[in-house]
Amino acid sequence: MSTVLVIPSLHPSPEFPELVAQLQASGLSEVLVIDDGSGAAYASVFAAIAARAGCTVLTHEENLGKGAALKTAMRHVLTRPDVTGIVTADSDGQHGTADILRVSQELDEAMQQDERVCVLGVRDFDLPDLPAKSRLGNHLTTGVVKLLLGRNIPDTQTGLRGFSRQLLPELLEVRGTRFEYEMNSLMWMLGHQVRVDEVPIETIYHDQDNSQTHFRPVQDSVRIYGHLFAQAAGFVLTSLLGFVVDVLLFAIIIDSAFNGASHLGAVATATVAARIVSALVNFALNRKLVFQSREKASKALVRYFTLAVGILAASAGLTTVVAWLLQGHVVWAKILVDSCLFAVSYLLQRRWVFAHPRSRTVEH
Repeated sequence: MSTVLVIPSLHPSPEFPELVAQLQASGLSEVLVIDDGSGAAYASVFAAIAARAGCTVLTHEENLGKGAALKTAMRHVLTRPDVTGIVTADSDGQHGTADILRVSQELDEAMQQDERVCVLGVRDFDLPDLPAKSRLGNHLTTGVVKLLLGRNIPDTQTGLRGFSRQLLPELLEVRGTRFEYEMNSLMWMLGHQVRVDEVPIETIYHDQDNSQTHFRPVQDSVRIYGHLFAQAAGFVLTSLLGFVVDVLLFAIIIDSAFNGASHLGAVATATVAARIVSALVNFALNRKLVFQSREKASKALVRYFTLAVGILAASAGLTTVVAWLLQGHVVWAKILVDSCLFAVSYLLQRRWVFAHPRSRTVEH
C-alpha cells in the first residue's frame, strides 16, 4: 500500500524544507507539495523541496485557494495507480510529525475494512490559552454540523486528514476552491455514507493571534457557511414551489372534476390528490437538488411520507395547544407552530430522510 503526504502551501517559512525532511525521515517517504501561487520570492524554498528524492512540487501560477490546491493534488494522485490513499497536512508546522504518522497508519488500517474512508486528526479546543478566533470558529462549526447531521465532530476545520483513493474522484466534485472546501467536503462525506474516523492529535498554535494562518475570518467564514445557507434557501424555494403546485392542482381538480363545488367530498378529494402530487414534486426536488441524496428513492420516500404525516399531526395538535395559550388566537398559533415545524422538517429531511451517515469515532 502506498500513501502520499499532500501539503498545500502559500508563502511558506524558510524552515519548510527542513520540515519536509523530518517528515520523510520519520517514514513518510513520498511528499507532494502544492505551491499555491507563492511567487518568485519563494521559489528557492520550493526548489529545495523538489530536489529531494521522493518529493514532487506542483505549482499554481497564481493563488487559487487551499481547496483548489487539494484538488490539484488529487488529480495528480489519480494518475498513479500505485497510490492507495493520501494524507493532507498544513505547511505552517501546526501538525506534528507523530500525529501525521498516526493519521497515515490509521488510514492504512481503516482501508483494510472500508474502501470509502476518511480519517480526521482532531484537536482539543477546550484547552486553555488557544487563539480566541480559532476556538470560537471551531465551536460554531461543530454546533452547525451536530445540528444538521447529528454528528459531534470536535474539530471540523482540521487540515490533517486521510482519504482513501476511492473517495478522490467524488471529492473532486465537491464545491469550493478555498477554505470552504474542507467544510464542504466534511459535510458531503457525513451525508454520503462515508466512514469518518477520528484520532486525537496535539493542538499546536504559534501565538495567540495564530499569525501564520492565511484564514480570513470574514471572507472565508462567508464561504464556509455559504453552501449551508444556499441549501436552506433551496429548501425554502422547493417548499414554495410545492405550495404553488398544491394550490393550482386543488383549483384545477375542483373546477374540472366537481364544477367548482364546495361540499366536503369535493374539497377532501381535491385536497388529498393535490397534496400527494405536490408532495411527490417536493420530494423529487429535495432529493435531487437540495440534499443530493444517492440512496434508493423508494426508501427515502417512505421516510418522507412518514415525516409528512408526523408534521401534519404535530401541526394540528400543537396549534390547538398554542391557540389555547394565546387565548383563542388560532391563526397566530398556526403561523407560529408551522414556522417552527418548517425548520424541524428541514433538519429531519437532512439528518434522516435524505442522509444516512455511516461513521464512527476511533481513538487510541
